[in-house]
Amino acid sequence: MKHLEHPYFGKLNTEGLDDYDVLWEENIPYKNGNIIVFFWFCGEDDLSIERLDSFEKFLKDFDAVDEKARKALKVYLEEEPEYMNFHAEELENIPENVDDFVAEMQIETIGLWYSVYEGSAGEVVIDYMIRPEESDQILVVKYDLNGEIRAIDWES
Repeated sequence: MKHLEHPYFGKLNTEGLDDYDVLWEENIPYKNGNIIVFFWFCGEDDLSIERLDSFEKFLKDFDAVDEKARKALKVYLEEEPEYMNFHAEELENIPENVDDFVAEMQIETIGLWYSVYEGSAGEVVIDYMIRPEESDQILVVKYDLNGEIRAIDWES
């Protein structure tokens, strides 16, 4: 389906999309600020109400998603402290305690990926950063649409 109207995402038109591109973007309010959400779509796919509903539910349940991600980030940083160590060397006054460090991390963007490989139902990618005005290093938390964390990756 090339044209679709969804109660949350509004009118979507995939005509002319051949490769991955941002089909929808929005600043959504969260806690004391806004998070930009990008909905990535490949023109080879077909839009479905069910999958869009899954993305909507994910965004509407974002408090629980963020809480789960931050718990996973704590475990990740306790097992692999290189990200924290890097920032302790590069920036001033970085929290040394994992709990405080994760609490200070900010969400920069959320990427809704309609499908990422054949047979995929899509995934949600959340970019967490410590002091984004000073560092471009990201810890990416990747979720499937069932709400399971698939990976945490360090990117820049």
